[in-house]
Amino acid sequence: MTERSVRRAVQAALIAATLLAARPEVSAAACTPPRVAVTTSLAMKYCADPAFNGVIANQLQRIRGDVRAQRQAGKLIVYASTPISPRGGGFEPVNIEIAASVKVRLEKEYGGAVWVLDPGTYQMPDVDGKPAGGGEYMVMFTELLAGEDGTGKDFDMAHFTGPGDMRAFFGCGRDDVTGCLGRYVATRAATDGRFRQEVADNAPRRHAFVRYYALRASSAYSSGAHDEWNVVVKINRKRRLGEQIAMFFDGRPASPAEMETEVSPGYEVR
Repeated sequence: MTERSVRRAVQAALIAATLLAARPEVSAAACTPPRVAVTTSLAMKYCADPAFNGVIANQLQRIRGDVRAQRQAGKLIVYASTPISPRGGGFEPVNIEIAASVKVRLEKEYGGAVWVLDPGTYQMPDVDGKPAGGGEYMVMFTELLAGEDGTGKDFDMAHFTGPGDMRAFFGCGRDDVTGCLGRYVATRAATDGRFRQEVADNAPRRHAFVRYYALRASSAYSSGAHDEWNVVVKINRKRRLGEQIAMFFDGRPASPAEMETEVSPGYEVR
C-alpha cells in the first residue's frame, strides 16, 4: 500500500469515527412520562407505559402458548417481521393483510412442517383509551424472540419482509409497479369506504401510498423491524456457529456478514 493510500485510509477512518461519535443517541432519560425505560432480558431498553404491563404479560403468555403448541406438533417455527405501522405512507389495514399473506406464502413454500408466526395477528387492546405504541410492542416481541433463557430456542428462522413480498401481495411484477399500485388503489376504493376516504380521494395520501409501496415497502424502513433484526443478531451471538436462527430478507438468506451486523435502532433507547 502506498503512502497516499495509507493517508486516505486513515482520513476515512477518522471521518467515520467522527460521524459515529456525533450520531445522536436517545437516552433512557428521554422517555416521556408515563412511559419509562424497560430493560428486557437482552439488555435492550424501550420506553413503555407501565399501564400495559398486564396486557404485555397476557399477550406474551398467549403467543408462547401458540408457539409451544406448534412446536409440540413437530413444526419448525418461523418469525415473520412485516411493517404494520403506516409510517412513511403505508396503510395499516393493508399492512396487516400483507403480513397475513406472507405467512400463507411461506407456509406454502416450506410445506406442512413449518408454522409461521405473524406478529400482526397479536394486536394489543387499548388501555384507558390509549393504544399501545412501538415501545410496548417491542418489549413484548423482544421477550418473545429471546425466550425464557435468552437464546431464542423457540424459533428456527426469522423472515424479514421485503419489496418482493409486498409486490406479490399486490400482484405486481417487475414492469409498471406504480401503474399496478394505481390500479390496486382504484379497485380497493370501490369496496372499502375507509380506504377511499383516507387514501384514494386524498391526493397527498394517495401519492404517499404509491411512493411507499413502490419504493420503500420493506422491513428496512420499519422501526420495529430494525429492533427485531438486532434482537436476532444478539441471540445468534449467544449460539454456536451452525446453530443460529436462520435469517432471511425478501425471500433470500442473509449472508454471514448480514447475520452478524446490527442496524440502527428503531424504538430501542440507548
